[in-house]
Amino acid sequence: MTDKKKNKEFPAAAGIMVIEQLHQEIELRKKAEQVAQDARNYAESIVDTVREPLLVLDADLKVISASRSFYQIFKVKREETERRHIYDLGNRQWAIPKLRELLEDILPKTTSFDNLEVEHDFPDIGKRIMLLNARKIYREASHTQNILLAIEDITERKELEERLKSRASHDELTGCLNFRSTMELLKKEIARSRRHQKQFSVIMIDIDDFKSTNDKYGHQAGNDVLAAFAAVITNGLRRIDSVGRYGGEEFIVIIPEADGQQALEALERIRNSLEQTRIASPHADKAKEVTLKYSAGIAAFPYNAKDLKELIWAADNALLQAKREGKNRTVLERRRMIRLSPKPGTRIEIVDSSGKEHGGALQIADISKEGMSFLSTQDIVDEEFLCHVYRPKDKSPFELTCKVKHKGKSKNELNRVGVYLPDIPEKSKKKLSQCAAAFRV
Repeated sequence: MTDKKKNKEFPAAAGIMVIEQLHQEIELRKKAEQVAQDARNYAESIVDTVREPLLVLDADLKVISASRSFYQIFKVKREETERRHIYDLGNRQWAIPKLRELLEDILPKTTSFDNLEVEHDFPDIGKRIMLLNARKIYREASHTQNILLAIEDITERKELEERLKSRASHDELTGCLNFRSTMELLKKEIARSRRHQKQFSVIMIDIDDFKSTNDKYGHQAGNDVLAAFAAVITNGLRRIDSVGRYGGEEFIVIIPEADGQQALEALERIRNSLEQTRIASPHADKAKEVTLKYSAGIAAFPYNAKDLKELIWAADNALLQAKREGKNRTVLERRRMIRLSPKPGTRIEIVDSSGKEHGGALQIADISKEGMSFLSTQDIVDEEFLCHVYRPKDKSPFELTCKVKHKGKSKNELNRVGVYLPDIPEKSKKKLSQCAAAFRV
């Protein structure tokens, strides 16, 4: 073969080789693209099968893809989601301040965040409580950064938790606070009252003759009546007031930042509301409507008491006084310190400077934790003195230092003396309380 012929054949052969190389490169590129597409399809399939809503965002916070559950839960369409900025989704429903803070302020400083709670009211699906988890993913091949944003809708779980919490703290029948929660709230109110030096009041309410309602209409009707009565009380109060079920048909109302007179005014509004309310029960087959009346006692902290026990005691005894006076009424405890009648057999003797007991006949009129008043046939001259107190059946007395608070005359012209007990030891205070008869009978 001549050189001329060889030269003509060489360009043709070289061209074929170039074409073959190009073809191979195209095939390799197609395979790479197919691999990439397969990988993309695989990733999207994984995203689609995730139970919780998941968004894949690019570095500019535009949606690359979303899980099927995201579309289903948040009621948005694929064509209105992909390649759009996350804040523009659903007519800017996702322009949530807390979400912006997470994506723009928190995530740039770290690679992820976990279980951050966000609450938002969506126009189409209502209020949702969500837990957000995010991860930044760097793709070396394309030198790009993506963000995986997982969204867990915990609305139902939160609602269930609230219901369980409510059941733990509220009475199931009436919806009021249960006894334990009421006592805890009272302790907090006492602490707040001491901290801010403000009064608050407690009202004890008891439905009059409720047993006859149960006897006449049955216990199911009685339960209906209790629930309706509790609703009347609750609806007649301020948002900051609280109602607890103390036991049976007895309720306790806590009125923050109110003295006894203000509590009385609130209670009268409740009484007027009750008179206008027709309480009906489907279980009351003997009557369509049940008429209710109630008695109530009011005490204020710290005016009538120094601690929780004294406060409950003062309000409860005011209630018992209302019952004794004929029911269907309210008694406001006005005494600074609650005083009780002495137990039979309790007696005192004044000790003079020589240590001898006073000769005048003494009769205790009433007792409190910090004082007492007594009647004497002789005038008490000293402003401060020592007295011997004999509990019922005691042979030896305990001693108390007394300071005169006031003097006067009783109806039968005996000398009436009121004293307070400065710096009384706890041991003596306990003994003194054992001398007093409670109002309960």
